[in-house]
Amino acid sequence: MNKKAIIISTIIFWGSFFAENTFAQKVLHLNLEQAVEYAYSNNYGLINSGKDLELAKQKIKESIAEGLPQINASVTYHDNVARPVFFLPGDLAGKPGQTLPVQFGTRYDANLSGQFTQLIFDARYFIGLKAAKASLERTNKDFFKNKLAVKEKVSETYFQILSVKEGLHIIDSTLAITKKLYIQTKKIYKEGLLQDTDVDQLSLMVSNLKASRAYMQNQYRIATALFKFYLGLKEKDSVLLSQNLPELIILKDKQLISIPKFEVNQNIDLLTVKAMKRLSKLQVGLARAAYFPSINGIVNYETQAQRPVWNFFNSQKWYQSAVIGITMRIPVFSSGKRWSSLKQAKLNYEKTQILEKQTADQLKIQFQTLKNEYENSIKVYINKRKNKKIAEKIYNKTLEKYIQGMASSLDLLNTHNQFLTAENGFINAEFSLLQAAEKLQNLTTKAN
Repeated sequence: MNKKAIIISTIIFWGSFFAENTFAQKVLHLNLEQAVEYAYSNNYGLINSGKDLELAKQKIKESIAEGLPQINASVTYHDNVARPVFFLPGDLAGKPGQTLPVQFGTRYDANLSGQFTQLIFDARYFIGLKAAKASLERTNKDFFKNKLAVKEKVSETYFQILSVKEGLHIIDSTLAITKKLYIQTKKIYKEGLLQDTDVDQLSLMVSNLKASRAYMQNQYRIATALFKFYLGLKEKDSVLLSQNLPELIILKDKQLISIPKFEVNQNIDLLTVKAMKRLSKLQVGLARAAYFPSINGIVNYETQAQRPVWNFFNSQKWYQSAVIGITMRIPVFSSGKRWSSLKQAKLNYEKTQILEKQTADQLKIQFQTLKNEYENSIKVYINKRKNKKIAEKIYNKTLEKYIQGMASSLDLLNTHNQFLTAENGFINAEFSLLQAAEKLQNLTTKAN
């Protein structure tokens, strides 16, 4: 291979390598709504829930098919290598007192048969078909419930990532100022104009900010990893969030400008329990149907041939037989098994009735709790926002005084810690407000 060919091959190889790795990595720019929609299509749990839904639909088709005509066929071939021997009295052949060994049948035989069956009546079939449809309804409810759960998880991690980013921004900006102030203070100290405690105080502030930054960065990595997992993304994929916390708070405020009336009968949790109750009631009918007879129609057709030599495909005759009939299965005595099954089904149905009432009462309490939490989180948010502005104002004034030599390093440290505490409290209030709004929205979402 000449030098030119080697260079071209190398360029092609590395070009392919970088192209493959570049295009394999996804970079997504998502607002909250887009993130939720993306998760609906790619979340692992929802994909499996979709498979469960498809399984339930196939189960209905299977249940319907059980009552439709069934046709089965079979082919049998025997090579009677050693035919059985029977002994006949010799009297039959004029040899009294002797036994004569006789072999019956031919060396080869073949049989072709077909069976047609049709269900005519079976109460269990019709109730089982209703149960399959009720099971599909419940699976639909479960799928919708899973979607709400994924929406809540995606939203919560979205809020968390933004909260951590906002906290990092505050720490980074404060760290930059504090580092600069520390360097300046150290220079002044070397000139003998300040005490070493001033330098130590600022050094402590820088050290604490660095530790906080490392902790926040770790929290950011964890939240981002969870967010990617909920969206069904790979670790190497990148996600850029296109909204910030203030924008989302305004959005949620518009969505919940007036808290919607809670219609408990349209809540997905209660509807799921009601679907369970209908399914449980059908199980009672299924257990009761075991007392009824079932009727099936049968048609059998068979053709067979026996040959002393292997020539089944010549013109020799095949012998046909056919049967048409009806079978009725009549349950008579089961030693109490059917009665016990029916009793269990009734008890399970009664349990779902109690569960329905319990779930309705719990949902009403949950609504009042979430409503109060949301309204309280608004008050806390307003209060923390006010505190943040005051703490920031105090810190900035103390910083100016310190630079002018009118405040001590201890004063600066105290107001600095107060400022960071207020900032952290405000960010937590933002997160709590959005989280409370999301939970309230999910609870009041009407099921499809």
